[in-house]
Amino acid sequence: MSASPVEIAEWMMEEFNKRGRLVQTYAVWQIKKRFGEEHIYKNKNHNWAINQPILEAFRTLTPDNVVWSRSRQLWRTRRDSDPPDARMVK
Repeated sequence: MSASPVEIAEWMMEEFNKRGRLVQTYAVWQIKKRFGEEHIYKNKNHNWAINQPILEAFRTLTPDNVVWSRSRQLWRTRRDSDPPDARMVK
């Protein structure tokens, strides 16, 4: 039986809480290894990515102090220098 997007998002949240950040490449390969390749895909830039339903579930689990760093390709804790309402930062 395949894991649900929520179950995978819960695993992502556990990993984030352990390290205070979650690198996308690590998450992608661990999702593939633990839950199956059907939960990841190659995006338009030919990079491996996480299926949208998983990302949506992860976003609902993360508090407002977690942001996606586009330049570093990871989720991290919000900094004072980050825009207060943005969930995606440079």
